Amino acid sequence: TRPFAEVTNDAGATFCFERRYDARRLEPVVAKPHSPDNRALARDLGDVRLTRAYIGSCTGGKITDFINAARVLKGRRVAVDTFLVPSTTEVSTGLRTHTIDGRPLLDIFRDAGCQISIDASCAACLGGPRDTFGRINGPEVCISTTNRNFPGRMGAKEGQVYLASPYTVAASAVTGRITDPRELLQ
Repeated sequence: TRPFAEVTNDAGATFCFERRYDARRLEPVVAKPHSPDNRALARDLGDVRLTRAYIGSCTGGKITDFINAARVLKGRRVAVDTFLVPSTTEVSTGLRTHTIDGRPLLDIFRDAGCQISIDASCAACLGGPRDTFGRINGPEVCISTTNRNFPGRMGAKEGQVYLASPYTVAASAVTGRITDPRELLQ
């Protein structure tokens, strides 16, 4: 992690409007096929069976994303094919150097049964050729940390892609169905 400078409001600053949210009332949300705007609560999608999970891309492949996924996966096994792709070479290095309870993230993911690309890339987020790591090549049902789920975006047009946070994707990979991660983090 790099040092950062905290940004605060100027003293006496006024705004057009302010919004306050009670974070304790927020719930994990999932975008259903085939638009990021097609949303539902994760807890309402528990009947959706998955064939794969994907953690990676620019939106879901940061080191903090992998740390959060590892918190869910530590000591558990995935029930569906689960693909991990770091977004940058720095994140790829972080998979080896960041630890949880003294265990490198990479070891936690391997023990959980994940398939890991050490090479940073977009991989299946943009579809690509049939041999692209993590690509959907048929009528699969995938939960992913990517940012788009239009038909064909991760490969085959008949695939269904649900978008979610790394916590939700990791929890869903363990259960094989869309899962509110709070079920596993209690």
